Amino acid sequence: MAEAQHDGGDPELHALFDEFGARLVSPGGAANLLGVSRKTVYTLGQRGELRVFRSSRKDKTSDSGTAWAYIPVIDVAAYAEKVGRPFPRGWMK
Repeated sequence: MAEAQHDGGDPELHALFDEFGARLVSPGGAANLLGVSRKTVYTLGQRGELRVFRSSRKDKTSDSGTAWAYIPVIDVAAYAEKVGRPFPRGWMK
């Protein structure tokens, strides 16, 4: 498999994806996987149930006020298991 090249884009975002092997989802993606709302996902992040990584760059047009926000899939799977929610197969490979 070819290695990803980081010639452009957001270095902070590249580092985050490298750290987690690109196994991250947006808050909307996490909500879909858990069968809850995005607001619930943000609440779970505030409670420390999910790690929500946000850009240090601000964006007034986004819901969170930052340019991006991502959640490790491993956190979503662990929370699903903790509360007895089904989690789609194949996401943890």
